[in-house]
Amino acid sequence: MIHHKSGHPVEIKKISIRLWTIRDEIESALERRLKECEALGAPLYIEDIKAFYHQYLGQTHDHSNVLNFSGKVANFMEELGKEAQSETVKEVEDKLSEQELSGSELLENHPLKDRPFTRQAPDVSKTTYGFTLLSDINMENMLCFTKDKFLHGQAIVVEFLIPQHFILNAQVNYCHHFAMRSRIISDSRPDYRLQANFTYPFKGERDSLRHFLKSISPVIQDDKKTSSLIP
Repeated sequence: MIHHKSGHPVEIKKISIRLWTIRDEIESALERRLKECEALGAPLYIEDIKAFYHQYLGQTHDHSNVLNFSGKVANFMEELGKEAQSETVKEVEDKLSEQELSGSELLENHPLKDRPFTRQAPDVSKTTYGFTLLSDINMENMLCFTKDKFLHGQAIVVEFLIPQHFILNAQVNYCHHFAMRSRIISDSRPDYRLQANFTYPFKGERDSLRHFLKSISPVIQDDKKTSSLIP
């Protein structure tokens, strides 16, 4: 809102974002790995996935929305609740059980052993889009508009869709359907207003956000240069 229809210039920066849950990200990683190992005819190998997401588990307080990699995949899902059960995780569990029953162990020369794990977003069906404004982001939290609803306390991932895109992990504080009369102008017509705190479980996330905020901050002109424009 512009106070008393002020004639002063106002700069509003709208930033497109994509969101998904950390749970969906991990399940998608397991699904891709299962198919990849089957295509290679190799034993199921998920040690690199476990090691990567241990960083997340070690630095977040609420584990209810992520997989617990401390045991077999069957135990991983206990942290998610019954609604998180999926055919993909069941397949991974069966594969690990088969290896245990047969007495097989992961070979030292596994074709995927020396390849670094690359984090990827889940399938399109498990992601949603939205946008945020420059004034709604700081180093602690953010407000945004999103097409789909998220739950309080849910662990989510936010991808900033800019030329030098980056992702941040966050925890949902609230996500409410906003009123039709709010008159939000958007081509994507988002339905929910979401507020989340950044958790920074992975190295470099804080620096990425700090650099981004500095790069898009409004430029304040020097008073000496603008004084001549004042009558």
